[in-house]
Amino acid sequence: MFVLLSALFAMAQQKNDTHVPDEVLIKIDSSTSARRSMDRLVSDGANVLENLGDLGWRRIRIPTGMTVEQALLDYQKLDGVIAVQPNFYYHLLTTPNDPDFGLAGMYGLTKIGAPTAWDFSTGSSSVVVANIDTGIRYTHVDLAANIWTNPGETNSNGVDDDNNGFIDDYYGWDFRYNDSDPLDQNGHGTHTSGTIGAVGNNMLGVVGVNWTVRLMAIKIYSPTGTDTTSAMLINAYQYVLLMKNRGVNIRVTNNSYGGCLEACGYDQATKDAIDALGNAGILNVFAAGNSGTNNDITPHYPSNYTSPSILSVGGSNSLDARAFNYGLVSVDLAAPGVNIRSTTAVSDSSYGNSSGTSMATPHVSGAAALLSAYNPALSPASLKATLLNTVDVLPQFAGFNRMGGRLNVGNALQNQTVCNFNLSTQTVNARTKGGYYTVNVTAAQNCDYSIKSNVNWIKVDGADTASGNGSMRFRVTYNPVISRVGTLTIAGQTVTVNQSRN
Repeated sequence: MFVLLSALFAMAQQKNDTHVPDEVLIKIDSSTSARRSMDRLVSDGANVLENLGDLGWRRIRIPTGMTVEQALLDYQKLDGVIAVQPNFYYHLLTTPNDPDFGLAGMYGLTKIGAPTAWDFSTGSSSVVVANIDTGIRYTHVDLAANIWTNPGETNSNGVDDDNNGFIDDYYGWDFRYNDSDPLDQNGHGTHTSGTIGAVGNNMLGVVGVNWTVRLMAIKIYSPTGTDTTSAMLINAYQYVLLMKNRGVNIRVTNNSYGGCLEACGYDQATKDAIDALGNAGILNVFAAGNSGTNNDITPHYPSNYTSPSILSVGGSNSLDARAFNYGLVSVDLAAPGVNIRSTTAVSDSSYGNSSGTSMATPHVSGAAALLSAYNPALSPASLKATLLNTVDVLPQFAGFNRMGGRLNVGNALQNQTVCNFNLSTQTVNARTKGGYYTVNVTAAQNCDYSIKSNVNWIKVDGADTASGNGSMRFRVTYNPVISRVGTLTIAGQTVTVNQSRN
């Protein structure tokens, strides 16, 4: 018996939280010696919590300071004790009953460890993902329950009930036609929405990374899906920012678009709008593109912007082979994007398969939303760092993306990175003649942050973004005339630079 119970305990130790840490179950016989043994346990500080029916088993809280392992060793020696074991936890095998979950087109959820993640969280209705796309078929049976609706707006009454400048923005907004109905006329946005958050365990169709979430419909394309502009993008981002600042818990934007149709070159206005979202506490997940090219050599915007809040997503297939665009610097990780099954806009109950980094991106957006539901305190930097630090590192991705691997949301929920940025100083005293100065930053791996000079006489030496531990170097220009004070913003913190005549 002792050998068997020791083996059980060893098995229990193989995984965290397999048993109640301060309890054991004891089975005793009906003898007088067994009753004396129980009296002895109580006198030594144990507590009988309950008798488990007529089986002879009792649930015991062990004395403070005693481990379950020690209790198993000691209690099995007592007179009248037949067996003693941990009070094991039993976890639900969280597999949804959605009938398409087992189909080949839904391999992506298994690849990214979603079933493991679902043992910890299946999402939250308090988390909002703004899906900036062709709109959403918000009447789809597998999406309707997870569609965000504006609590301050009455649908279709022709009044701006919440005074936000948008009349009847009940589901979001259509920035392509500048109206209140972001219904998907193309299908792309409905497909990405299903991967993020098709309703789980409803015995219908597919399931998303989140069984429960809220999807905000932001439409920027016509039915052809080829004709948005920078202005439409910026207006869309500004709406998301507006609603975030008005209290809507938007944690993530999904952006399954990019390339020359949006911007054939660097677009500072768009980058500024994205940075404003990041500063407001939103992680922005972007598709890396489908042309098979190296984004480090041929930039793909908006995914190539060096904004700390941007997470750029490449693709993989069911065999974990690399697909679509890549870049050791400019693509952060891969996610499944080939033959992905999801909801479509053909009807209120239609489904289909599609491919591209557009399909990979919502796996990552969904993972960020699920992580946000599990730990609402995580900042955008922490969400991003956690997803990067927990990838499945795969040899075929070495040199092809920043992390050399593919998303694993199951790992992410169990191994979170919290980004705290510590600066070596927040005051620098510069000489009249100027010169170079350094501020050291301490942070966890892959915690990304921005560096910005707020005056023209302080020049950042190098990139305007950095990650993890590092030294930030800057130059102060010559100033023989008058004392002056300027600032740098590093990882959201202010560094004051005093330049005095000396």
